Amino acid sequence: MPFPIGLTRTPESVRFGSLIVSRAWKYDGTPHWVVPGFYLGADEHGHWLHQPAGSLVARPGTAHLALTDALCLIPHHGFWVATLYSDAADDFDVYIDLATSIGWHPLRRGGWEVNSVDMDLDVIRSRTRGTFLDDEDEFEEHALKMNYPEELQRQMRETSTSLMAQVAENLPPFTHSHRQLWLAKVAELPR
Repeated sequence: MPFPIGLTRTPESVRFGSLIVSRAWKYDGTPHWVVPGFYLGADEHGHWLHQPAGSLVARPGTAHLALTDALCLIPHHGFWVATLYSDAADDFDVYIDLATSIGWHPLRRGGWEVNSVDMDLDVIRSRTRGTFLDDEDEFEEHALKMNYPEELQRQMRETSTSLMAQVAENLPPFTHSHRQLWLAKVAELPR
């Protein structure tokens, strides 16, 4: 099944606590990760989701239960989706998937799905390794295999350079203090 295209970048009437299914695809249309979460709200950076510990995180051929709570940030603009971890037990602090074709659509039985096309490159801030760009080899391989357009490759490289600087400089929304504002809202979610 090919990934959805032409979806809205701004969901209408999404409510606090709504189920949000984050679904990533690869550029050739194959399914990638699926992670459920709950809508917390939006700010100048984008839409914030809570992905609770114990959530099923799955892709074809593998699945696991999330060990820690996380926040997922779907930006209003740009070519990325960020996961910000709330627990120091996880080595990852910030994990940003470079992505394109980010868009929302309502689910038939309530809630929303947000789709993106994972473009391989990841900007990561690790508690043990610092800030680094991951999966450059996968990006190069898939650029050839899946025929990424030159302009898209350029956008991904420029975005990764910009995000590396923002994360390394600990700028909002990647700061722990900014994250704490959104984590505080988790206690208000319906049980």
